[in-house]
Amino acid sequence: MIRWYAFVPAFLSTVVGIGIVTYQILAFKASPLFDNSPQSFSYVVVTTILDFIRNNLELTVPLIVISAILAILYFLLPVLLDAAMIQVMARRRHEQQIGLPEGLKYGALSFLPFLEYSLLMGTFSILAIFTEAAFILRNLGPEVFKTLTPIIIIILIVAFIIHILFTFAEYYIIIDDTGVMNGIVKSCTLVILNIQQTVMLAILMLIIAVRILIQIILIIIVPAMVVIGMAYYASVSLPDYGLTILAGISVIFLIFASYLSAVVHVFSVAVWTYTFLDFTSEELISPREIQK
Repeated sequence: MIRWYAFVPAFLSTVVGIGIVTYQILAFKASPLFDNSPQSFSYVVVTTILDFIRNNLELTVPLIVISAILAILYFLLPVLLDAAMIQVMARRRHEQQIGLPEGLKYGALSFLPFLEYSLLMGTFSILAIFTEAAFILRNLGPEVFKTLTPIIIIILIVAFIIHILFTFAEYYIIIDDTGVMNGIVKSCTLVILNIQQTVMLAILMLIIAVRILIQIILIIIVPAMVVIGMAYYASVSLPDYGLTILAGISVIFLIFASYLSAVVHVFSVAVWTYTFLDFTSEELISPREIQK
């Protein structure tokens, strides 16, 4: 049942990820690199939203409320659920009897420092860096992008090093309640002391994630082609229900992809949690001590 801790964040991340990818594709299509539209796609999106609000003023308050709720769910709920999941895994590893409600209680205790850490790491995420690179290419042109490519590569390398060094920071924050900066310092120390195992495990987890991602794509694409073909036939034969059928199929595939993503996330968190507990249980030998 612990995988349901990861399902909601995976579902939200999948929806937002699809939105971001769709936006980038349409923004590139409207940019000078392709269609060279007189108005940017961002301008079209903003003006469309404003026109909709002007024409539907009675929906303004409900839309603001719904947008605020969705923003809270996307930015805050994954932090709470990840903290709860790590707490449950760590305590069950030490044979403590703990259920999901207790996990949420313990996760809430480290919510604020973990939120601060998550916001900090979001600055160095691969998605954020590629989004900024796409913005540069789309708005400043290929020549400026070529000039800035070495800087972007350096930023990617620095981000990778930071992610490796900060691997165990969230576990220090959540399990040991060390605080953000202290957790980061301790994580760097723990990674350096176990650099070989950490890097090898990170590479292994990356390979597993890529392999699972490919399997998910193959599992989804093959049936999707058949089902979409059937849905298209149904939409032609039954035009009144075609959009409903396609929307229902899209939701089913979205839930299925989110569930698989949640399973992978739970597996990853379990591996790193148990690794953290094993590494921190080893005592550091002083130069004056005799190794047993």
